[in-house]
Amino acid sequence: MNLILLFSGQGLQSGRHVEEVLNGISDDEQALLKTVVPELFANDDEDVFDETMFNNKVAQPFIYALQYHRWQQLRSLIDKPSAFAGYSLGEINAFCCSAQLDFEAGLHLVHKRATLMEDEVSESSGLLSVQGLHGSELENLLLDTDTHLSIKIGEDQFIIGGHRDNLIQAEQLAQTLGARSTKLLKVSVPSHTALMQAAAQKFRTYTDSMTAPVMQIPIISATEGIKYYRAKQGLSILSGQIDHPLDWYACMETIQEYQPSMIIEIGPGNALSKMINNLMPHLPCRSWDDFRHIDGLLEWIAKNR
Repeated sequence: MNLILLFSGQGLQSGRHVEEVLNGISDDEQALLKTVVPELFANDDEDVFDETMFNNKVAQPFIYALQYHRWQQLRSLIDKPSAFAGYSLGEINAFCCSAQLDFEAGLHLVHKRATLMEDEVSESSGLLSVQGLHGSELENLLLDTDTHLSIKIGEDQFIIGGHRDNLIQAEQLAQTLGARSTKLLKVSVPSHTALMQAAAQKFRTYTDSMTAPVMQIPIISATEGIKYYRAKQGLSILSGQIDHPLDWYACMETIQEYQPSMIIEIGPGNALSKMINNLMPHLPCRSWDDFRHIDGLLEWIAKNR
């Protein structure tokens, strides 16, 4: 079976995912997670908790814990994937799983990334989804509003980043230009833009000092669809992604070229599997979150082998 596993980014996490993590990881892992994101354990106010869960310094380590935990469950029950791919934060989590870092080492790496990025946010910032604009229209919008391309998702579908006031201006201008859809995302950092340049440099310095692990599964990167097998190259790519835009569309095209027989999105959410289904409608592709329990996912895998 030629299986590719997708690791989602931020934005669709929920309280049930927190519950899954806290009920599923070991006591030692829970203690480690508590030292990094005590907010997950401290909030009884549901409204405050919902807002906290989308804070970058909380969301990145938490989603890492969710994806790490799901991969540990899945890896012994399925054929070895031919490749991983990750959307934004998902790519560093895919790297941690490919390199078989233990929970603590992966958590430390992801937390370092999140902290460096958060430290560079001097004013309210985030990301905006824009659908329905092409080439020159988008370029002019970015120039006119002092915003930056963050992720290319399709020929006319993009994520842009910047300071909050500029993003509000960009949303209004996009609507004036005829965009069919705009949405401010639940993300507090302008990831993959020049505003993160200092964070990218500091993360590169940090990863340059690491002893490179050995990757077990190659990763199809959201950096122009490059497929990499070596950890040194992967760490360099992950550093560069912090302040450079991603091309998820190119990544999906590369996935298509490898002709997988099945694709599974590990979550949270099912946004990536919906994109794959639109691009490759005849290919079996589902998300973990499409099922109430892992048994349902395993039954689907067995039917589509």
